[in-house]
Amino acid sequence: MITEKDISKRINRTIKSPIRIGSLEDLNLDKEVFLNTFKPFFDELEDDAYLARENQVKFLKKRFIEDQNAIEEVHKLYFEKKVGIEVLKPWLEKLNTTEKEQFKTISVITRQRNISSFVIRKEGSDIHVERAYPEVFNQEVSDFRSWERVFKQAEKRMVENEQFYSLLKAVFNLVEIIHPEVSKLKVTSHFMRTITQREIKGENSPEGVHEDGAPYIVSALVVNRENIVGGETQIFEKIDHRNDLIFNEALTPGKFAFQADTGEEKTFGNDLWHYVTPIHPKNNAYRGIRDIIGFDIEI
Repeated sequence: MITEKDISKRINRTIKSPIRIGSLEDLNLDKEVFLNTFKPFFDELEDDAYLARENQVKFLKKRFIEDQNAIEEVHKLYFEKKVGIEVLKPWLEKLNTTEKEQFKTISVITRQRNISSFVIRKEGSDIHVERAYPEVFNQEVSDFRSWERVFKQAEKRMVENEQFYSLLKAVFNLVEIIHPEVSKLKVTSHFMRTITQREIKGENSPEGVHEDGAPYIVSALVVNRENIVGGETQIFEKIDHRNDLIFNEALTPGKFAFQADTGEEKTFGNDLWHYVTPIHPKNNAYRGIRDIIGFDIEI
């Protein structure tokens, strides 16, 4: 398992904020059994239209600079699906033929996901997992991800089973090594598929280099990569206003990236951010996909 100490040696600079790049085997999980069990579940995910809606608004604000304030007035309502695309009609009607094609392209769904939340408690030597059902999801960040999103809850057979509980307990152990006093975590799980086809790239991090608003994250446990290039997991240290790349790898199925995410600069001294590069098809005749499980971890 690669840690912040290994990265420190490689870049010849001390990184104290926790980083773990490892595999399912490092978590004492059977890689083949795990991947074979969870890979089919990604074919059942529902479309995540929030990214497409955000891209649509950005496109119109760039095209109609003089109307940016008016577009912004409906931005959040449209993003949160409280109003339909009809609110964009005044500007859509003004697009020329080329612009309409561009708008159609950015409206293609490139992400699918579900969500589930758990409370993990340690009592004595036992770790207990209990599922929770929050109504909405938002992140403690300063961009559009702070707005409310509603995703389909993962079905019980996907996440309420021995293998997934073993993964959650392993995540608890990763945190406990850093914080021996920890007795309870709240973990939000995301099953996410990123899709690319022909000229349409698959964006897993449209917000750019970012934090997720949780003390710790598993930015990705990769379950499947199919017909793609890209999708590289990158970790940065923010120094002043510069993002310095300290780790870069296209994680293969069975590998994961765990790191301190928000507020760690006050605890450990290094401000870690992260990014995933876009994916593109190797063969344009077929779509490409990248399937991951991600975790937001709160103590």
